[in-house]
Amino acid sequence: MLRVEARPLLLGLPPLIDSRSTVLILGSFPSEMSLAKQEYYGNPHNHFWPIMEALFDVDRAASYRERTSALVEQGVAVWDVIARCSRKGSGDDRIREAAANPLIALLEGHPGIRRVAFNGGMAYRTARLLAPGMFGLRGVRYERMPSTSPRNARMPLGAKVEAWGRIKD
Repeated sequence: MLRVEARPLLLGLPPLIDSRSTVLILGSFPSEMSLAKQEYYGNPHNHFWPIMEALFDVDRAASYRERTSALVEQGVAVWDVIARCSRKGSGDDRIREAAANPLIALLEGHPGIRRVAFNGGMAYRTARLLAPGMFGLRGVRYERMPSTSPRNARMPLGAKVEAWGRIKD
């Protein structure tokens, strides 16, 4: 008898954004640890917060509320391409039944966003698949950045900081 393992539907996190936002960083979907903490990039081995510290002077040791407030104050918004999905574990390669967040509506509602930075190839490919219309918006520049995930260990932190530095232009 074939046994099918049911996976619960997982819901992502709300966007970190306000009217000052000029850059939107899009991940694919939060890890198990991030969902449990209800924090973007909650895995201490993820390089996201060290990169934001290097680029925007956001203290990675500060509380989550302080870090996110400081980042949004700098004009940086954070969200994910995927709103909900099923997944076993934290790997993007295990995502199933994905549904996109309303990315076009978010960008149209925040016309100050002029750049979208995808946190890794999976976020970029997923956006191309689930929300292709967003790439037609005028005046918005899209760029795939190196993943900050601990799985992207082949690229050292310094190289990631240098690459991510383009979002400050």
